[in-house]
Amino acid sequence: MTNPRITLYSFPPSQNAVRTKIALHEKGLAFEDVPLDLFAGEHKQPPFAELSPRQQVPTLVYETDGEPIVVYESLATIRFLDDMHPEPSLMPPVSEPRARADALMRLEEFQAKLDPKNIFGSVVFRRLGREALADRIDALLAELPHWERYLAGREYLAGDRFTLADIAVFPLLMHFEVLGYDYASRAPALHAYMDRMKARPSVRATGWVDLFIGVVAAREPE
Repeated sequence: MTNPRITLYSFPPSQNAVRTKIALHEKGLAFEDVPLDLFAGEHKQPPFAELSPRQQVPTLVYETDGEPIVVYESLATIRFLDDMHPEPSLMPPVSEPRARADALMRLEEFQAKLDPKNIFGSVVFRRLGREALADRIDALLAELPHWERYLAGREYLAGDRFTLADIAVFPLLMHFEVLGYDYASRAPALHAYMDRMKARPSVRATGWVDLFIGVVAAREPE
């Protein structure tokens, strides 16, 4: 395969866009990062609005010798990259059925159970405070015991192997830090996991963690 030309349209604090960036760094792929100012409505203007029918980030443009392939939705982008560049693999092989099943289940649970409770957009764009979001915050915190259990005695969500499940889930679990939840004592496995994830080179390369915390703090109402 010809080395691809990869362009990623992102909103730097976005939990969604950082997933794609982590996957790109894990694969060692060069890419052009095109940040969009969503506060200024740049995602609604051409040329981006013509690339992404839902005008959302991340949007990945992947070019080889043919027509550019446009991929949006963060989970679609990371799965696409893992398919197109299978080494190093970000999914357990079929020869490890338990680990593969765990990774697949965590990805599905993320979409069905965790992501619907995401409060990032409500805080950053709608500027809703904790009182207005109390029910959603409670629902988010109620998820914590499940993820603590999944990580008990494990390095990552599918065992000792870093997978797409970790890329999907980690950015959203940062909510717990922003909320000031004391998971160091109440969820020690999750606390250790988050420290490992923040120290991972692919995560550090994005510069996202401090940016995410900073923008949420700046946009949250007093």
